[in-house]
Amino acid sequence: MFKVYSTRVSKVTLISDVSIIKTRLFSSSQSLKNQINNVILDPFFITGISDAEGSFVCIVRKNTDLRLGWRTEVVFQIGLHKKDLDLLKSIKAYFGNVGIISENNKENMCAFRISSPKQILDYVIPHFDNYPLITQKQADYILFKNIVELMLKKEHLNSEGLKKIISIRASLNLGLSDTLKEAFPDTKPVIRPIVTNQEIPHPQWVSGFATGEGCFFVKITKGRNIAGVGVQILFQLSQHTRDTKLLNNLSNFFNCGKYIQTPNKEWGYFQCTKFLDNYEIIKPFFEKYPIKGIKFKDFKDWSKVGDMIKNKEHLTLGGVSKILHIKSGMNTGRTLDFEE
Repeated sequence: MFKVYSTRVSKVTLISDVSIIKTRLFSSSQSLKNQINNVILDPFFITGISDAEGSFVCIVRKNTDLRLGWRTEVVFQIGLHKKDLDLLKSIKAYFGNVGIISENNKENMCAFRISSPKQILDYVIPHFDNYPLITQKQADYILFKNIVELMLKKEHLNSEGLKKIISIRASLNLGLSDTLKEAFPDTKPVIRPIVTNQEIPHPQWVSGFATGEGCFFVKITKGRNIAGVGVQILFQLSQHTRDTKLLNNLSNFFNCGKYIQTPNKEWGYFQCTKFLDNYEIIKPFFEKYPIKGIKFKDFKDWSKVGDMIKNKEHLTLGGVSKILHIKSGMNTGRTLDFEE
């Protein structure tokens, strides 16, 4: 059966002279009591979905109206499919209802963003200091936090401070753009933090992470039964290979499944394929710690198919017909008329 871990502080080694902002404790009047549509999100869920879909961005762009000729911006954001707009509203409520939610109808995406350094200091940093990320995104968070600190000291408005920010920005996410490399050719990137502890902190972290990166499959193959098909349920979580240790830790957490490296690609998977593991471990886990948003509906359909397999309905023509109908409406086939 899956393991439940106690709260712990992530061990992250930062080999840098960049200062760390002092942790601020949450006020109960801010995050934890905010809600939308009667959904109150657990702090570990917030960290899990941020590990999956969050990003910490620093933008340095030319602006001739400013004395230095450069404008510095910081943004914390979580991007999801527009089907999950209500979930983003709940996330926004968790962070004190600051920030904005924008929609990109062309790409069917929506995003929650906080771009005010002061609001990031008051709402974002206290959360991630108390409930740390465990993917390599934690390194980006630490660098991002250091930039926010410099901006709050107004150091982005002088040349030396801007150079410090550029040095940090060079180690953040994908590094400097060609424009910034050309404009700041002598930049020495700060040493990127090393994330060493990737143990699963709490079941709600898994729920949040799976809300972003999880997938519930129903696989149909040829079979020798009277229906002529085989039916299988699978659960999968994907992540960059730099977080291979984390994916292996998921196997230890659930005590089932395994890590699969995708050949010639930068992504790997935690995958559970055995029926009893999915039915007796994965299914009860997400019933206790539910997936949020539109993916919850996929989980419910996946569970229905699991029940049908358990009852051997997949061995009948009528059962297979029902399973095929359920499968056709899952994942990318699901419409927007979703109510959790």
